[in-house]
Amino acid sequence: MLSSPDDPTVVKGNRFVEIGIEYGQVGNYLVEFLTWMKYVPSSLASWKKLADERHEEYNNFFVGMFREIEDRIVMAFILGSLPPCPPM
Repeated sequence: MLSSPDDPTVVKGNRFVEIGIEYGQVGNYLVEFLTWMKYVPSSLASWKKLADERHEEYNNFFVGMFREIEDRIVMAFILGSLPPCPPM
């Protein structure tokens, strides 16, 4: 449960959407017109390096959230399906 719009998860999610909107606008990047630029190594193209870094960052962010929820579901299933421990 999120408690405020200033929650770091909300802020990062909003930033992801902003980046997607920026990248999705037609004509913002020359690589759309000069398609050979996609073969330029990341070491020579700062835009490509930035895109790779952002992909890694947000992929880790979303996969991390997924794994956290997956772990919660598994633990709830395991704990919910086991009989209660007898008192000692």
